[in-house]
Amino acid sequence: MPPSSDPFYTGLGQAVRIGTELLAALIVGGGLGWLADTYLFASSPWGTAIGLGFGAAAGVLNAYRAAQRWPQS
Repeated sequence: MPPSSDPFYTGLGQAVRIGTELLAALIVGGGLGWLADTYLFASSPWGTAIGLGFGAAAGVLNAYRAAQRWPQS
């Protein structure tokens, strides 16, 4: 199926991509923090909280970088 030239669907696709990147970064950061809590440091809940913080920061940075690549209209 060829890509749509409709600006609504183009914007919708970009929004879904950004949302997915944010969610994935939170899941990875929280998961790594949980693993660090459970198997390395036994410092629950601090590793999970720090991992979620780093995941949120990484997700926002990815969203910012993706938004910089959007064509200006």
